[in-house]
Amino acid sequence: ISNKTSRLYQALVDTELAVSLGGGLTATIDPFLHTIVATVHPESNPEAVVAAIDQEISQVQESPPSQEDVDRAVKQARALFAYGSESITNQAFWMGYAEIFDTYDWFLNYLDRLADVTPEQIQRITQTYMRSSNRVLGVYRPVENGEVRA
Repeated sequence: ISNKTSRLYQALVDTELAVSLGGGLTATIDPFLHTIVATVHPESNPEAVVAAIDQEISQVQESPPSQEDVDRAVKQARALFAYGSESITNQAFWMGYAEIFDTYDWFLNYLDRLADVTPEQIQRITQTYMRSSNRVLGVYRPVENGEVRA
């Protein structure tokens, strides 16, 4: 999500609505949150950032991402996974962590499963789970002299 080639990054950071973007999904045994965190640009406002996020989500809900977009995201995820599991220590961590929510096979087969992701699956997941009715939205506003800035 924070990769400079992601559609959301381009919609928020490249347009200077936000100065940074991050997020992700924590692997757990139970359903959990997918987070999107944006730091609003000083010349922008939270409402514009939320509207841009909603627009990107709506686009995927209405039409699946291109295969090119999926391939680029998979390539980035593969690189991050390879880097994050490069050392024996990190491999042991991931295998142990995987046992918390699945089995170590999750770690061993992650790249194969990642390669099987389709644009239609992404659209279906987005339609099912990334609805505004499923969202918790928090906005942190700076305080100056005891007053919240608008």
